[in-house]
Amino acid sequence: MKGKLMESQVVFESEPEVSKLHSKGFYGKIKEKKLYLNFLEALYLLEKGKIEVELEGELLDFSQLLEIARSEAEFDIRFFVYKDLRDRGLIVKTGFKYGCHFRVYRRGPEAHAEYLVHVIPEKREFQTYDIVKHCRLAHSVNKLMVFAFIDEEGDITYYSVERMRM
Repeated sequence: MKGKLMESQVVFESEPEVSKLHSKGFYGKIKEKKLYLNFLEALYLLEKGKIEVELEGELLDFSQLLEIARSEAEFDIRFFVYKDLRDRGLIVKTGFKYGCHFRVYRRGPEAHAEYLVHVIPEKREFQTYDIVKHCRLAHSVNKLMVFAFIDEEGDITYYSVERMRM
């Protein structure tokens, strides 16, 4: 399955393949019968050998697409966590509207996301205020807040904050 890199997305137009890829792993967004993948999704699928990515008539390999994707802030650490969550069989979508990196589903986006995940480089100073802010939001939308701390070697430690039940 071959897609074309257009700005910060990889676009696929072959309708049967679009439906198959989207329905099997809930990758990307379908608009006007085209599938749009962000850099995280595209790199993950490219690394797995599920897609090819073309730019100006030439196929890009993983390292070439990664270099382009690094134009996004903190891309590498977000990709490590995205890949780890996907490899665990979870469905990962953007958490932008919740002020975090990802919303995560066990079964798929037709149900509500169970988790919000925010990625933090281990060496970055992280304030108590940040924890409270994220947890309050997660609680208000009935999701579990998970912090993914990642070190320089790419090792990830997950911490979750349980909701208080009274």
